[in-house]
Amino acid sequence: MRKRAACRMVCFLFIPWFWLVGGHLQALGKTDAGDPPPTQNKEWVLSVTALDVSALPYSQQLLGEVMTRNLVEALKKVDRRSRPSEEYLYYTHYAWYKSQATAAKTLVAKREKRDELLFGGDPPWKYRKALKTLEKEIQELEEALDKAEAEVPLIAGRPVFKFTDDTLKGTFPLPPKPGGEYRFCVNQKADAFLAGTIGAFHGRLYISLKLYTLYTDSFEYEDSSIFSSEDTTQAVEELANRLVAVVSATSPASLVVHTKPQEAILLVDGSFAGRGEVGPQEYPPGSIQIESFADNYKPLSMPLDLIEGEQAELYINLQPLSRGSLTVRVPEEAKVYQGALYRGETPLPVEIPLTTLEHFQLESTDGKEASVIIQGREQVEAGHDTVTLKLKPSHSAEEQRVEKSRRRLYGAYGRFWIALPVAFVMSGIATTHVNAYNRTGNPDLYDGALTRYYISIGTSIAAGVALAETFYRIFRYIRTGGEDAAFLVKQ
Repeated sequence: MRKRAACRMVCFLFIPWFWLVGGHLQALGKTDAGDPPPTQNKEWVLSVTALDVSALPYSQQLLGEVMTRNLVEALKKVDRRSRPSEEYLYYTHYAWYKSQATAAKTLVAKREKRDELLFGGDPPWKYRKALKTLEKEIQELEEALDKAEAEVPLIAGRPVFKFTDDTLKGTFPLPPKPGGEYRFCVNQKADAFLAGTIGAFHGRLYISLKLYTLYTDSFEYEDSSIFSSEDTTQAVEELANRLVAVVSATSPASLVVHTKPQEAILLVDGSFAGRGEVGPQEYPPGSIQIESFADNYKPLSMPLDLIEGEQAELYINLQPLSRGSLTVRVPEEAKVYQGALYRGETPLPVEIPLTTLEHFQLESTDGKEASVIIQGREQVEAGHDTVTLKLKPSHSAEEQRVEKSRRRLYGAYGRFWIALPVAFVMSGIATTHVNAYNRTGNPDLYDGALTRYYISIGTSIAAGVALAETFYRIFRYIRTGGEDAAFLVKQ
């Protein structure tokens, strides 16, 4: 009795504790009813098809491949797409219908399996056991169907922008025929595809682009441009900027730039945008790189963030470079080149920037040369306003020997390739005449055949001599070059 009382006391003390802990553990395993369902359609996939270039001449059809790749590179700037409300509703209804259809299909299959038990021939006890299991599963599937009908799927409002695998690999499929656009998107597992044509228009090029989207089941966007072959890069850039805005579903940003001096060049992301006053021009929202430079001014490079739907106005005032004056002199008259620019003849006063290095090249009429690199600040600080140079022959004696040997090698090589085909042609002609004489025995053909035979032998000898001279010149050139290299090492 004492043992039973003790057991009842232990159960009375510890069972509530076990119940409380078990309740907490069970609560930890449950999901909060207020948690939102998982997000679906987290990616927006685009397929880029090959541009139709059948209207272009064959020599220009490669332009379609180049422009397609340029458009793909431009679209890689897009990170995410902002879904329009119509697209969001389309994918919501599609996901909702798909979840209900899947749940209903599973429920119907389970009910059919329950009906098949009547014809299975199982013993009553086994039939009742299987029926009980199926009834429980059917009840769970009915609850899942009710849940699928009640819960609206959550769709990503800003999905990640991606290309299809073929587009990323640089393999662009042919666009579908009219009426097959929807099936094409489904097969490509894409939400949209880009198609277009390139043709000729009165000596210029004409490009037309159109974007098909799955949620509209139509070509939502169309654009075109006429341009000359010299303006291909700028035309593709403009088309790409507008296409980026459409694909990302964001409003483009506008940029206006005021640059001083007026002749200053402006680059946006490495592309020429204009001179002086530029804009307004539209660009995709995001970070861009602004560069501006002009002769005798300090260049400028800076990043700029563009905001969707807003216009940015930028004022650039390039700072002039500090300059110093000096005179370039040589003992005789010579032409002066500053870099690749001809400046005049000596003695020549010039102005150079103090903060940069300048290269001057001098050439006299008799082939002598001189060159110097000048740091303007060092010249000014040292008080030197005159640079005197000494002209030297453009090539040393050793360099002239190598150059002479090289020219003789090229001459021998050229003579060999002239003599060789002549020898082959004359050999063929002589063989034809000799065979004609041998077959007919006509004495009138003898003198002509003999003459051509001797000419053939002469041309073959000339080709052999040219070949021997070529090998000799190769040997001489290698030897002369080696002697020149040894001389330079000793120096």
